[in-house]
Amino acid sequence: MQNVFRQNKIFILLHALFFCTAVSIIFCTDKLHLHLFFNDFVNSPFDSFFKYITYIGDGAFILILVLIILFFNIQKALTILLCYGISTGFTQGIKYFFFSDADRPSLTFEILHIPLKLVNGVDVNIHHSFPSGHTTAAFSLFFCLSFFSKNNYVKMICFISALLVAFSRVYLSEHFFEDITAGSFIGVAFSFLVCVVLYQTKIVQHMNKLQKPIYQLF
Repeated sequence: MQNVFRQNKIFILLHALFFCTAVSIIFCTDKLHLHLFFNDFVNSPFDSFFKYITYIGDGAFILILVLIILFFNIQKALTILLCYGISTGFTQGIKYFFFSDADRPSLTFEILHIPLKLVNGVDVNIHHSFPSGHTTAAFSLFFCLSFFSKNNYVKMICFISALLVAFSRVYLSEHFFEDITAGSFIGVAFSFLVCVVLYQTKIVQHMNKLQKPIYQLF
């Protein structure tokens, strides 16, 4: 466990800083007022940026990325797939079984007759808001990419990228701030545990044999 922490310390500490700050904001701020604060920034030059960067947290994008990485390194592709699958599976499980009545911002504000500024071309969902699946996926993916890198600057870029994908969900009114905060924690926590199992148990011997492209298996 300590080895995984040391190898990805920068990403984990940056997330811890974000998470503690976010939780403080959540407890000190009304979630509707907080969302309206972020919503004021919509209809700006950032619309297109957040409209497209949000797709990084989409399952289809990650699966395509895993398929591409398979042609370079099976071990890394398998790590990303397992981290993504387990963390996202947990998020979807609690989203549909425990928080199925959590409405998304668009429906919440529609019921209150408060108009939201929405980005053109984005079809917003209305149910299953908590937690954010895209955020879980993004933090899981970039946790792995940071874990693989030995460059501290790359690790920081990975964290910033995950945070931008998460914020895109609030910017697009797909989620509340608390949704992405929970999603980020799940993504990091489960990816950390998966990496501990894969790289600090006897399984690592088998994983090391997979440090090759998939075509070399045949």
